[in-house]
Amino acid sequence: MPVKSVKKHLVIFRQICELISSHLVPKLARKYGITARTFTPWSHTVSLLFAQFTHALGLNDVYDALRANLSMVFSIHGAKPPSRNGLSHANRTSPDVS
Repeated sequence: MPVKSVKKHLVIFRQICELISSHLVPKLARKYGITARTFTPWSHTVSLLFAQFTHALGLNDVYDALRANLSMVFSIHGAKPPSRNGLSHANRTSPDVS
């Protein structure tokens, strides 16, 4: 995929994330008792949305892509990419809220 196309997709991803209220995710995390020690619920949400948006094959893909696009991630309401182990642990221990 050419670089221009990747940048276009990242801009669209950022616009989608900005449609979500910055207060909604922490409010829902408190309601359902979801906690992460090393990153915010918003950062976790951005990571999971990024995984879906990019059709990532695994957490390594998500981690590597988020680290490669740090400035884009930081620009989305101050999200910070979680560590590889932190993301794995949060996904493994989060309660099923469906």
